[in-house]
Amino acid sequence: MGLKESLAKLTMINIKRGEVLFKEGVPSNGAMFFLFEGQLDIYKQIEGKHIKLRSILPGEFFGEMAIINNSPRAASIVVVSEMAKLGVINRNSFVKMSQESPEFLFLLLKRVIERLYETESKIRNIKRAKEEKIADPAHLVMNEDLSQGSSEDLAMIPVETFTDQPSIPDV
Repeated sequence: MGLKESLAKLTMINIKRGEVLFKEGVPSNGAMFFLFEGQLDIYKQIEGKHIKLRSILPGEFFGEMAIINNSPRAASIVVVSEMAKLGVINRNSFVKMSQESPEFLFLLLKRVIERLYETESKIRNIKRAKEEKIADPAHLVMNEDLSQGSSEDLAMIPVETFTDQPSIPDV
């Protein structure tokens, strides 16, 4: 069975614009996701501000740390499109997809490595900004064009958007 067939078997959820899928630092429910439709934004708290790191677009996996080590969420995810359609990948479906489609593991590993490089580069820029005593270290992150990059990539949203209640049910 291929990756497309495995993805077609996932439990689907729909989430509306403005809803928080999960919040940085809260315990995970052990699920990762695949975005079928819509757009999500990833926010990380940096120096007391929620900074947009990047967008998640259709065809992307995310939340894989919850599957691998059940760690707290590393960032907050907010729906920015009118609606987002997501496939929920719990530990059982992850194992099954891994066995049925080695392509899945390759794509996931490739993306995790890409994100690691992006994150390391952004962290270096923030540290450099601190060393250079730049008033807004996010400025250097914003100017680092790693994927699509624009000044909108670091838009800030109100802290009250990030509630402790996830929008998704436990699976």
